[in-house]
Amino acid sequence: MGVRSAILTWYRVDGKNGNISIGTNHPSNRTQHLFKLFFIKLETIAPGLGIELFVLDALKTEPVNDKQSEIWSAGGGADSEEVAELLDRVAGRIGTAHINRYLPGEHYWPERTPEPNTNLKKKPESDWRTDKPRPMQILDNPERIEAMALTPDYPPKLFIWKGEQHIIVGADGPERIEREWWLEPGEHRDYYIAEDEAGRRYWLFRSGHYNAENNQHRYLHGFFA
Repeated sequence: MGVRSAILTWYRVDGKNGNISIGTNHPSNRTQHLFKLFFIKLETIAPGLGIELFVLDALKTEPVNDKQSEIWSAGGGADSEEVAELLDRVAGRIGTAHINRYLPGEHYWPERTPEPNTNLKKKPESDWRTDKPRPMQILDNPERIEAMALTPDYPPKLFIWKGEQHIIVGADGPERIEREWWLEPGEHRDYYIAEDEAGRRYWLFRSGHYNAENNQHRYLHGFFA
């Protein structure tokens, strides 16, 4: 059996007590790994005049997976023991609320494509799209930019974001992404991959068709590595 959650309770000589708890993504019986999870929180123990008793309780246990059948697998995914143990240590320091896993969603709209999921064992229902380049980081909400282009369908020659001007030295596009009309109304987007003079690459788009009222509706949506 392996530990999924455990609590270490201490009893002081003055009658006071306290505890620290840990949790794991996979059932683990590796004492070295479990000790490291407790070690992260040991500094929160207040020994006072002294501690006379420690009690360790395994609140939740599960069968440990047989790793012999996986000995020849690459094991680099979210279900690998190494990844699970790394996440356990990170969660012990910053909390599980700050750790996110994303699976590919069945959506065209970029904001909806990555779907957050906390279950490391859940298998994706589809593959990540690889026929078109996508940025490593997408903003939660596209940010408005000031941009100048030679013609409406051309990528910007420069844009201003947060007061900083970026001169575009290379660009590719447009790639049109239609809005999911069955979920919400709105305009389509024409995306461009643009590289500035410093070598930084951005994902920019113009919202809707060009017209006299809509000629400045350009946005920054993501950053390439």
